[in-house]
Amino acid sequence: MSELITAQNLELVIKKNHEIKEEVLAQAIRLQTNPSIMKVASAPQLALLILQGFGLIQMPIEDKFWSGAIFVKDEKIIPVINTALPRANQYFTAWHEIYHLIFDKVSFDHFIETDNTLEERKAEYFAACMLLNGVDRYFTELPEAEFVSKIFHCMSTFQAPYKAVLVSLYEYAIQSENEKLCGKIKEVFDLQFDDLPNRFRMLGLDDSLVCSSYVVNTSSLQEKIKRTRDENPELRYHEDNEEYLKNIMVEITLITRRSE
Repeated sequence: MSELITAQNLELVIKKNHEIKEEVLAQAIRLQTNPSIMKVASAPQLALLILQGFGLIQMPIEDKFWSGAIFVKDEKIIPVINTALPRANQYFTAWHEIYHLIFDKVSFDHFIETDNTLEERKAEYFAACMLLNGVDRYFTELPEAEFVSKIFHCMSTFQAPYKAVLVSLYEYAIQSENEKLCGKIKEVFDLQFDDLPNRFRMLGLDDSLVCSSYVVNTSSLQEKIKRTRDENPELRYHEDNEEYLKNIMVEITLITRRSE
């Protein structure tokens, strides 16, 4: 899980992004230029497909600060996505967790440590690279409109969360020395919206992006267990794997409840 970004620490986040940009951008380009991967689906859906290969668990957890994690136990690695959050957040979290699965070389033995801020920032920046490439150009070419409405259009087009869009645009504003844009972004950065679906509908945008899906899905992990059983039917550890899945679900619930 990543740090909470506010207007107050936005400058520090951009500074960290600058320090890791070359490394993380190269990692993102490796995926983006792999035709066997990128031709399968759009970037948001592709992230979920990749995680399914790792046995993705999708479940609603009523904690707006708990977006997902990599669950590790007994050398088994299971990604978890919180489907009580809006779909935009789920897509961003999916790419965040893919960074940890593919590129994170830091050892961890349970949940990824929340004080490991460098790897968390890299994962956030990687997700932004995968989803928000070109958002600055798109934003500047939008017709003149109320500022936040333009951000909503960026969210809709790039299937990304509100603050992720603003962080990317702020980085662009710093690079282009656009102080006016920097100021506008900071003015609206910490706004809270209780009516996002309605705001999207009023702009003619698909509101499903900013709604929760509440999906409960363990089929990817169950399929891995079934495939192992079919390949080695004489072995007796399949029941242990199924019991392991049940225990994971119980333990995730207990851990997330502690954070409430």
